[in-house]
Amino acid sequence: MVRVGVVLSDVYNLNYKEIEKLAAYCLSEHIDELKQNNEGQFDIILRDRIQSSHHLDDILGTLYNSVREYLISEKLDLLPINIFLGNFNRGLIHWDFLYVMEGDEIRDNEEFHFDNLETILNPRQWIQIRTKPELIAIENFNKDHNRHKVSALGGTFDHLHDGHKILLTVAAFLTSERLIIGLTVEELLVNKKYKDTVQDFDTRRENVVNFLNTFKPSLKIEIIPLKDVCGPTGTVPEIECLIVSRETVKGGEVVNKTRKERGMSQLELYVVNVLGGKEEDGWKEKMSSTDIRKLIEARKTAFQGE
Repeated sequence: MVRVGVVLSDVYNLNYKEIEKLAAYCLSEHIDELKQNNEGQFDIILRDRIQSSHHLDDILGTLYNSVREYLISEKLDLLPINIFLGNFNRGLIHWDFLYVMEGDEIRDNEEFHFDNLETILNPRQWIQIRTKPELIAIENFNKDHNRHKVSALGGTFDHLHDGHKILLTVAAFLTSERLIIGLTVEELLVNKKYKDTVQDFDTRRENVVNFLNTFKPSLKIEIIPLKDVCGPTGTVPEIECLIVSRETVKGGEVVNKTRKERGMSQLELYVVNVLGGKEEDGWKEKMSSTDIRKLIEARKTAFQGE
């Protein structure tokens, strides 16, 4: 398995229109090996101290979407992408190839583990200096890093994909101590399309925990089986906020209605963008576990037919 990473320091001035080209720069030499082994990972490490979950959501959506477009063009649809912030657990990752911009060296105290360190020359092509109004707009984002001690979110998290990772990343960003996750039980997934490829509860739990332990090792993670709309949010009074996607906002409203009826405090709702698709067409083009299962089934069928 080939693991490739790139370290980015100037997130505010990054030229987001060139992200696909940046991904190609880092991955093009490894494409054949990635295709041959049909496994690997690509990581983006953001050094900047981002202070706003809304700004983070925008950055993550752009980066994941752009890199995924490149991978799809190379027929590497299922290659995992991970985006980490500066405080991630470096001890859990070893890169075969790690890329840095020229003049942006890895410092000794950063403890990156890699076999090969490659320098990206002419970094100016990846930078687009922001205007003063643009920087002021960024500064005006609500600063909410670690704002809540206890937060919650819920989902199936089957075949953990980019959209899931954005949701989990924003949730971890907002939370200083304890993140409670309602994970849909297998009994509620029997009618899913391509159900034979749905991952079991333990696999989905392990994938979620592993991602969060790498992203923010200081966070206490609690996984609770989710059997209804509310799950733990309807019974745990100390939860302060609920992270939902634009697709599941109504579920968050149901949670707050239930809590009010039970004499509990209302949760602050944080709405994360859906990766792909539009609300007006029911998010038909969004990234989904269903599409991943369909692709896995198709490849399995093709392999068996050879």
